[in-house]
Amino acid sequence: MNRKDALSGLNVTLSRRQVLFAGLVMAAGTALTSALPAFALPVSNGSFANFMALSRLLVNHQLDEGVGLRMMAQLEQEQPALASAVSQILAIATAHNATTVEEFFPAIPEGKLKALAHTIIFGWYTGCLSPKRGVKAFAFEQALTYHTTLDVITIPSYGISGPNNWSRPNAPVAAMPRF
Repeated sequence: MNRKDALSGLNVTLSRRQVLFAGLVMAAGTALTSALPAFALPVSNGSFANFMALSRLLVNHQLDEGVGLRMMAQLEQEQPALASAVSQILAIATAHNATTVEEFFPAIPEGKLKALAHTIIFGWYTGCLSPKRGVKAFAFEQALTYHTTLDVITIPSYGISGPNNWSRPNAPVAAMPRF
């Protein structure tokens, strides 16, 4: 059977251009899909850029922008004037030519601004905004407390054979005693 016989029943004709165009469409779709979480939350870009800049000054780790979006969305629900407070703290950091938190944190005035800075640091490390019961978590695997100890912490699990390993067969139940 030659190629012409194999394809004669299918009636499919694709030119190289059509195959190339389909590949480009698939690549563009993949790129858009991977960027989708960044577009999922309604946050203005300027305030988010300021929030991430402040977060990078307050926390000296590589920070995930998706986590930052979720944290900022929760903070905006709690503090409507968040963008203004973030700008004020950034202005203090800029005035001190700060590149690390130690260089400007003592200059933040006590009160709402310092509380916000503590909340942002707490949020990046724990994945939630408060230690209270019932708070919404916005990160788990990306929370820095877990992320910095990832190589030594075993995830609590009932699977004895390893973290997240549920494939071990259950031990047989012993015969019930007879009285």
